[in-house]
Amino acid sequence: MTTVRLTVGAVLRFPQSRVSPVGAKKPAKILGLGPMATVLGAPEEQTIGHWCSRCRGIWYGYLLEVACPVCGNRHG
Repeated sequence: MTTVRLTVGAVLRFPQSRVSPVGAKKPAKILGLGPMATVLGAPEEQTIGHWCSRCRGIWYGYLLEVACPVCGNRHG
């Protein structure tokens, strides 16, 4: 059994692949606001960003909005 002692502020390195995912160099698209945020005129500070894997972009919704405003994807 190996004992590991950590100091405050220590950084642990994890063995992961150093290969970037496909499309990682492309910037994310901004997909706009969800319908509820648009109708209510929600301030930008009150919206929540969501990732859409189909559109490969970020959209902003208000409260419990879960569907991408572009493609309707509800699963991230």
